[in-house]
Amino acid sequence: MKNLTIAAALATALTATLPAIASADNLGAQFSVENAGHVDLDRVVSETGGWVEILDGSSIATGVLLGSEDVRPGLESDVRVQLTHRPYRDNVFAVLYDADGQVTATRELRVAN
Repeated sequence: MKNLTIAAALATALTATLPAIASADNLGAQFSVENAGHVDLDRVVSETGGWVEILDGSSIATGVLLGSEDVRPGLESDVRVQLTHRPYRDNVFAVLYDADGQVTATRELRVAN
């Protein structure tokens, strides 16, 4: 009986936290992009809507803006960001901003050559 009570408590706790996890701003689990004139992001989740920027550089603070795309609130699949030119480096950074312009998620992506 004790194990059943513990299992029920764990299930309740997990169920209560899933909506919070699912609604958190994020850029999916993608690790790489093609070396092209655009970047396709497999999944973008934004609570308020906002935009995604793709930066070319060794850090987010010094990265050069290659392109940006607006996103709606909620989950968006296959977000395509058109770039001004192909990335020069072996990696780019995707940065998600909320509707107020605050950074809410970042992801470093390897550029497949």
